[in-house]
Amino acid sequence: MRLMTLGVSACLLPATIVLAGCSTSAGNHGASDVAARFVAAVLARDGAAACGLLSEQARESVSGATDVSCAEAVLNVDEHGSRVHRVEVWGDAAQVRIGTDVVFLVRLRMGWRVAAAGCRPQPAAPYKCDVDG
Repeated sequence: MRLMTLGVSACLLPATIVLAGCSTSAGNHGASDVAARFVAAVLARDGAAACGLLSEQARESVSGATDVSCAEAVLNVDEHGSRVHRVEVWGDAAQVRIGTDVVFLVRLRMGWRVAAAGCRPQPAAPYKCDVDG
C-alpha cells in the first residue's frame, strides 16, 4: 500500500509542476491589471479607488502620522505613464514597471494589492517610493 502511494505521488508531481507554470502567467496578468488600475485611479484623481487597491500596510503608510485620509493622501503619489513595460512575479510578490515608475504588489487572499507605488530606483540603494507598505 505504501509503495502504491509513493507511485501516485511521483505521477502527480509532473502535473503539479505543469499547473504551477500555468498559474504564473495568470499571476502576471492579475498583478499588471491591479498595478495599471491603481495608476489609472491616481491619474484620474480617484483616491477612493486607488486606496481600495492598496494592501493594509500601504494604506496605513500613505497617510503616515497625519490626519489626512488615504483617499486624499494617495493622490500625492507621483505616477508617470500608464503603459505596462514589464512584469515580474516571484510567488506572492510582483514588480510592475509602468511608464517611468515601479509598482510593487503582494498577493493576498483577496488577490493582488499594491504594497509600494511611485517607486524610483536609487543609485546603490533600495527603491524610493511615495507609498511604501
